[in-house]
Formats: sequence, structure tokens, C-alpha cells
Amino acid sequence: MDILPRPGSPDDRANPAKTLPMGPPAVAPGFEISARLAVAAAPARGWPAAAVPIGLSAVVFGLVFRSDIAAAVRVWIASTAYNHCFLILPLIGFLLWERRATIASMSPAPAFWPLLAMPLLSAIWLVAAIFDVNEGRQLAVVGMFEVVLLVALGPQVFRRLLAPLLFLFFLVPSGAFLVPSLQTITAKIVVAGLHALHIPVFSDGYLIEIPEGSFEIAEACAGLRFLIASTVFGCFFAVVMYRSFWRRAAFIALSLVVPIGANGVRALGIILLAHLEGSATAVEADHILYGWLFFSLVILLLIAIGMAFVDKAERRPPASPIRPPPPARSPPAWRFAVAVAAAIVLAVAGPAYAARLDGEFPVSSLPRAASPQVGAPWHVVADFGVGWRPLVYGADRQFLQAFAAPGSGLVVRYVALYRLRAVGNALTNTDNRIADDKLWREAEQAPAELSLGGEPVRVSATQIVSGPRRRLVWSFYLVDGKIVRGLLEAKLLQARAVLLQRARLAAFVAVSASMDDPDHPAAGQLESFLRAAQPLPQYLDALLRADQAGATRSGTVR
Repeated sequence: MDILPRPGSPDDRANPAKTLPMGPPAVAPGFEISARLAVAAAPARGWPAAAVPIGLSAVVFGLVFRSDIAAAVRVWIASTAYNHCFLILPLIGFLLWERRATIASMSPAPAFWPLLAMPLLSAIWLVAAIFDVNEGRQLAVVGMFEVVLLVALGPQVFRRLLAPLLFLFFLVPSGAFLVPSLQTITAKIVVAGLHALHIPVFSDGYLIEIPEGSFEIAEACAGLRFLIASTVFGCFFAVVMYRSFWRRAAFIALSLVVPIGANGVRALGIILLAHLEGSATAVEADHILYGWLFFSLVILLLIAIGMAFVDKAERRPPASPIRPPPPARSPPAWRFAVAVAAAIVLAVAGPAYAARLDGEFPVSSLPRAASPQVGAPWHVVADFGVGWRPLVYGADRQFLQAFAAPGSGLVVRYVALYRLRAVGNALTNTDNRIADDKLWREAEQAPAELSLGGEPVRVSATQIVSGPRRRLVWSFYLVDGKIVRGLLEAKLLQARAVLLQRARLAAFVAVSASMDDPDHPAAGQLESFLRAAQPLPQYLDALLRADQAGATRSGTVR
């Protein structure tokens, strides 16, 4: 029979078996995936202790800053440029879900040093509230909530979730200040394109005329909707598709530049189509549809460009390593509670001080008074059909009158009186307009200088057009005893008057005259009228004295 050699026999010792280096124990693929899912499914310690204070702080912010939140939501609903804001929170949820493995592998740890930024942000909110800058208030609210998140999560976790958390700033409907610049850029692109195509063109500001008709680069055609939507899409695409900082920055920059140029090309295409059709009215009804189709094509072009530079290695989500369980001990819950509570107290300091200031400016009606007087030879005209008046909101009292004098045309004066408040002054509301946009178009705006009471005064001179009619409008603000032409100057004087509790009455004044009669220059008519009118600082002082006398009789202290 056969005899098998035993281990340790002479034959074995003479011919030792070859040995292979030992490696790690093999892990079945299914077991590896299950282990990673287990790590991802088991959240790291500390999240409940951080989530509860964050949720409570969101409720407090919603109550304290409810007017700012409501104002933002109203803009989302009213303006098509900001309808996309309703999608921001779902997008943030998607980005957080994509990072669920990262969230599960890290433990939040409260940090106290970010509290140093909270007083500054609260002060910025207060200044923006006094200046009545809604965007500034809303951006400050989001910034303060970001500090709350940084305090609760700690810098390490906050940095890993930076992209979705920064998306919160897209909730603020901002960018309206870019509209005039976008209108100018679009008009220049259109005029340059028409010149290059040898099409006769005349341009006057935002008004462009070709032989087939006239076109206006209106605010709705400035491309703000296109720009904002493209920016949000570009940021989302870059965050999802790229891991490299430079690729993300390049694509976001592309999403900013392309829509501005594309909007100019869109406007040029519409005017060129009207030129080919032989009539401007032929494309008037469908130009909005053409715009949306062009916008869709540009977005598809951005996607194609972006996908061409995506590295497959970048698109593959990073593997979630199998890590040992997080340490058993996490920061105590009281540290999260104390850190977030301190952040909330510092955040509400601004609204608390604003409420105290509001108490110093009680809301009451103005005393009965006539409009500012005008001396001879000017006299009031009872019946006038000019069809012009400013669109002004929230005035406590308004006067609209027409005046005439021998050898002069008709001058229309509008006066709006305001009682100043600490927060929410309608005097400097950015929705106020020098004329109804549906009836009049602003053709030109420039400063004008004149002398009133021996002192030089600067006013805003605006030319408005309605069909064949053209009018010159001089407008200015009267705040804290000073006449200023600009909105920013009025806001500064308004803030000074509120903080120092000085003159509590202010006014917006606009006077207009026709520019259609060359024998009676409009500027000369307006200057002559203002010199004959009662000095407005004197008028407001008299009204303020009557108001204080009425308050004394009623027992109210102001």
C-alpha cells in the first residue's frame, strides 16, 4: 500500500513547501458594501444634540424676522425673476442627501468663536432696517443663521457641508440693482449688431428705432431672470458634477457671462426678425416665447460644455471608507444648547433695538394743513389733463396740483409728506417711480442745479416720453431740513434723523412741465415756479410745530 509522508517527516524537511506572503483576509464584496451601508446608516454621535437647537433656532428666526421672510416670499411670488427661489430648499435637501455618508461619519462639535461675528451681522441688519434696504436685511438674516449653523456644527462639519449651506443665500431675492446696467449692455449689443449688419438704426438710451418700428429695452427685457436662473443652475451643476475648485469656479463664471451676452443676442434676433418680417408688431406678441426658447437652448449649451469637461473620476462619488465606530463620548448636550442660545441672543439684539427706536416714533396721522403756497403770478388751475403723476407708496399725505402763469405753460406739482419711522420708511421705497411705467417711459436722467433762497440746490432732472409728448420732471427729497436729489443721500439723512431723533417729517417733491413748446423751455418754467413757491423747509417746520402742539394737547409725548 502507499505510505503518505507525514508532516515533519524527513521528506518534508528535505523539500519544504513554498509559502506565499500573507495578505489581509478576503472580504466578500457583498460584505464590504453592507459594512459601508452600516456605517452610513448609523449616524455619528452628537447629531441629535445639534439638530434640536438648530431646529429651535429656525423657529425663533422665523418669529423674530417674520417680516423679512414674508417680504422675500412676496417677491418670490410677484416676480418671475425669483420664482426659482421656491426650489432652493429642495436643492439643498438633495445636496445634503448626496453627502449622507459624510454626515454619518462625522460628529458635530459646538464652537464658540464664531459668536464674535454675530454682533456685527446684527448691527448690519439694524442699519439695513433703518436705511430700509430689504436685501441687506435678508442677507444679514441668512448670514446670522449661517453663524448659528457654524456654532452648532463646528468648523470641521460646516466646512464639509459648505456648498449646500451656502445655497441658503439664494433664498434672498437680490440683483434688481443690476437691471439698469443689464439694459445698457443689452442695448449696446443690439446697436452694435445692427450696425454690423448694415441696418439703419437710431438709439436714444433704451429706445431703439429701425425703419420697421421702434423697440424698447425694458426692465423685463434686461435679462435679470435669465442671469439669476443661470447662476443658480451653474452653481448647482458645478457642485454636483465637479470636485475640483478651479473647474467649479470656471463653470460658475461661465454661467454668469454667457447669459448676459446671450440676452443681447436674443434682443438682436428679435429686432432682426422684425426687420425681415417688415413689421415690429409681427414679433411683438411672441417675443416672450422666443426668449424662453432661446433661454432653454443656452442652458442646454451650458450643460453640453460642462459635461465635456467632467472627469469620470470626479463624477464617481468618493468611496465611503470602513471606519471604526466614532468615539463613544461626544460633546455634552448643554454645550450645544449654550452655544446656540448665545448665538440667538446676539442675533435678536438688532431687532430688539429697532423695536425700542420704533417706540420713539409713534404712528399717528398728520395735522390738517394746506399744500405749500405759491406766490404771484402763479395761480392754481382746477382742471388739467396732463396724465402725469408719480407712483409713490405709503405717503401720509399727498398733494397734486397744476399751476399756470402769464407767458408760461402748465406746471404740475406733486408733494408727498411722510412721518419718519425707525424701520420701514416708505419715503425711500425703491418701488417708487417718477411716473407710471405703463403710460410714460424714462428717456434720460441727469442732475440739475438751481438756486433757491440764495443757496445752490441739486435736483434730479428726468425726461419722460409718452407717444409724441415729452415732459421734464424735477424731483428731490426734503429730509432733516435739507434738499437732496439722490435716494442714497435721502437714506443717509433719514438714518441720521432717526438715530438722533431729529426732524420727524420728510417730503418727496416732483414738478413737471411740457417740453413740446420750444418758446417756453421746461427748465425755465420749473425754476421760475420753484422760486415763487413757499420754501419747503419752512413749510415742514410749520407743519411739525402744529403736529407737536396737537400732541401736547392730546397728552402724547414725542
